[in-house]
Amino acid sequence: MKTNSHIKSQSEAQSLRFNQIKKVAKVVAIIIGAIIGTLVWAFLRPIFRGVGWVISIISALAIIYWIMTL
Repeated sequence: MKTNSHIKSQSEAQSLRFNQIKKVAKVVAIIIGAIIGTLVWAFLRPIFRGVGWVISIISALAIIYWIMTL
């Protein structure tokens, strides 16, 4: 027959196992997030730079046009 101490130690073991799984899941989530963040940064950074240049050129042309029409 199982005693209360056996049930208590079994639930403690499950709790420890659950905590270990949570820690591993956090580490895996951080690693996956870092990889995805690096990939997004590597691909989107040049695109944003290009968009910035386009906006700057359009703004410069608009200012030149505005000055010429005064």
